[in-house]
Amino acid sequence: MLRSQRSLLSRIALLAVIAAVPAAHGCSSSALPLLDRPTGIRVDIATPVAPDLPSSPANRYPITFRPEEAKTFQIDVTVIDAQGNPRTSFDGREAWVRLQMAPGQIVDVVGPAGVNDPDVVGANVHLKNGQIKGVKVVVIGAYGDSRLVAQDVGFVPAAPNTVAQCQNGIDDDGNGLADYPVDPGCYFLNDDSEGPGTAAYGVSPTIYYAFPRIHDVQGGTSPSRFVSKQVEILGDDTKRMVVTSITNDGMYVTDIDGPATGFNSLFVYNFNAPYGVRACDKLTRLAGNVSNFFGFTELGTPGWATTAWISDERSGPCPIPDFPEITDALAAANATMQPYSSALVKVVNPTIGTHFGPKKVENSLPSDGASNCDLNGDGVVGFSSTKSGFSDLEKACNDACSADESCSEWNNFQGRGTVKIKFGVSNGLLFFDPGQIPTFDVLSLVGPNKFAEIRGTLRVFLGPTPAFTLQSRCADDVVYVGQDPTTIKDAKHACVHPRVGADAEGTN
Repeated sequence: MLRSQRSLLSRIALLAVIAAVPAAHGCSSSALPLLDRPTGIRVDIATPVAPDLPSSPANRYPITFRPEEAKTFQIDVTVIDAQGNPRTSFDGREAWVRLQMAPGQIVDVVGPAGVNDPDVVGANVHLKNGQIKGVKVVVIGAYGDSRLVAQDVGFVPAAPNTVAQCQNGIDDDGNGLADYPVDPGCYFLNDDSEGPGTAAYGVSPTIYYAFPRIHDVQGGTSPSRFVSKQVEILGDDTKRMVVTSITNDGMYVTDIDGPATGFNSLFVYNFNAPYGVRACDKLTRLAGNVSNFFGFTELGTPGWATTAWISDERSGPCPIPDFPEITDALAAANATMQPYSSALVKVVNPTIGTHFGPKKVENSLPSDGASNCDLNGDGVVGFSSTKSGFSDLEKACNDACSADESCSEWNNFQGRGTVKIKFGVSNGLLFFDPGQIPTFDVLSLVGPNKFAEIRGTLRVFLGPTPAFTLQSRCADDVVYVGQDPTTIKDAKHACVHPRVGADAEGTN
């Protein structure tokens, strides 16, 4: 790469957007003298293949993971020396360069000679006299400011039906190590050289894709297609992100202008409560790493910027949307519930079943006030044969409670603070977590006609039945039968605390 401003900017851009580029440790061009080795690679986008127009910050391509909607780019790849001139000595059987999209995924590479071009193997292209022109690269899953990357990772594909150096059992380069994955010069089993590569790389000009929104990250799939990826979500007047709840380990955020199909809310895991952030604040930027925790999509190691909501008088109405209702029909299947994951929702006329309480269960059948399945008193409900304390009787008791819509196992409640609630004509089920309400006396509230509504954020944990848990934020989220209507707060005021004389700082 030229020791010039352009070279420096290319390297900075690469480090900024690419976390997935492999370390240079291969064998390509091992025969080149040290002073004759390339210092960089230039990637030129000759043209996007029709009908696509060139992208720009104002004309971004949509995000897609569908192969039939993939974008195709035609590129030229040139190895260059320190002066920016083509390095024609990068030639021969070892002159291979690997292509990547960062971020994104290359699903096909077609050489200038067509689909059977021998100078293309997977995402690797063979250069002649330091150059290859007219390579078509097919891309999906790109987002944000993306770039095509070319790097000499040292991979030399072996000819078909031959034994490559990296699987022949011989220390071909004499470094005391032999074959993949022991020799660091072996990229794959079919790598046909163990020698070191040049470490040359380069990136294309920016290809502008849309920044993901929350529904893209949630994706309608489990796990999300963005799992293990770093994303940046931008919020503006048409993509408004509002904080709906603060917890002791993060916050819940909703895109209030997201699509009607749902998947518009996300939990931001921050290890502790986000400093300076409150419900009703708007986020203008949210970034982090996407992960999946037993079916629950989270954004970890986050960064954000906020516009603080002060009060109705100073900032206008709180932008938190109304509570959508979770009906028993929706709760019947995980697939119909997933669009509401992390959203602020409500359940109407729920009931905590009466088969709940500290008394030990008799004959494996929970009853009124009796849902304690620790029958031998060892402090463990032994329902799993792979764990200590297993007991056939306790497993039968636990299974009977899980199948009973009116039963919440007592020890599970003691450990997790959740009870089962049922609602609707077909008794839809959720777990309910009132842990944020210190005065909530669950034993006094079992049975019908206690609650008019329960509101809260919705979490999923695939494994137990039911899989979804409704977490109330404060006492405002529980509305009792017969409660004075003037004390019932709507979504814009429940569990919301105006900043009166408080610092509005909230950027991380």
